[in-house]
Amino acid sequence: MTTPAARTDMAAVRVGSWAGARAWIAVLAVLLYAAASSFKWVHLATARTGPDQISAYEHRFDRLRRVLPSRGVVGYVGHPQLTGSSSTEAKAASLLHFRRYLLAQYSLAPLLLIESTDPEVVVGNFDSEALYPAPAGFRVTGDFGDGVILFRRSGP
Repeated sequence: MTTPAARTDMAAVRVGSWAGARAWIAVLAVLLYAAASSFKWVHLATARTGPDQISAYEHRFDRLRRVLPSRGVVGYVGHPQLTGSSSTEAKAASLLHFRRYLLAQYSLAPLLLIESTDPEVVVGNFDSEALYPAPAGFRVTGDFGDGVILFRRSGP
């Protein structure tokens, strides 16, 4: 003999089985979407060709790093100049200069770069096509290609 409560539970089971099936279908759909999305991201991550920008920039300093001391302070001069014909161009040049300075600092760490010609040794970081005159009182002691130059103080 069934009680009214048991009949309600039986009705819930029948309705619940349809609801349960819909829930399982929804869970499977979400899992399939997540798997497809993960596969897409893994494919994009492994399909990248060549080094990332920072590694490529760091590679520019490989030869220079060999002739510099492993620790200490060296000067830094770079390109572009911090001027521009408009305020927007000047800000863009300033940001590019700062970015290049930070990447050079990162590439040559633990050596400390300071934007100054006070130290005896100064690293030049220029566009590869740019002319790079030595700072006053310095001479070029190494051209490492791709706009990376080493300057040393000429004399007292």
